[in-house]
Amino acid sequence: MGRLTLITGGAKSGKSAFAESQCPADQPVCYVATGVVKHPDAEMQLRIKRHQQRRPAQWVTAERYCQVDDLLATEPYREYLVDDATMLTTNLFYDLVADLATAQQDPDFDHVLAQASREDLAHIREQILGAWQRIIQVVATHDIHVTVVTNEVGLGIVPATLQTRLLRDLYGEVNQRLARAATAVTFVVSGLPQRLK
Repeated sequence: MGRLTLITGGAKSGKSAFAESQCPADQPVCYVATGVVKHPDAEMQLRIKRHQQRRPAQWVTAERYCQVDDLLATEPYREYLVDDATMLTTNLFYDLVADLATAQQDPDFDHVLAQASREDLAHIREQILGAWQRIIQVVATHDIHVTVVTNEVGLGIVPATLQTRLLRDLYGEVNQRLARAATAVTFVVSGLPQRLK
């Protein structure tokens, strides 16, 4: 019933600007900003401000990364831009790791993950993939168009730490699920969009 569009690319590839250009500038769009930073530094604040200034005045911004499926199902918009999948996944990951750290009474996330059982790691993965599956399901059952921006992170070397390897693998799994469900997929390289699907 709905449509899902995926825009992927590396850091500073122009993927967000391209995604914004594909949304109607003269209609209401709900921009779902998933990069919710609790204590942003000056550089991050500047990045956020630049993104905000690019958006048309009639667009509405929703800053959230939890229960995005509920937002898509209940807000009265036809067009949504989720920017981005990587930050949503990262924020959910660290929320779940924080829960594990609290349960183990250990504030060191590296240590918590190194000591985590297979079941704990599987639970984190299932919770994150489940959140994305709910988003995909809402798109499939509602008359909406959702554009998702994501980072392609699997083109470099294998990360050195367990945290970053777990995240890199999750990003790849999320991207694959989104690409399978999407009606259109574009890979942006150096500002040049390449249609994949």
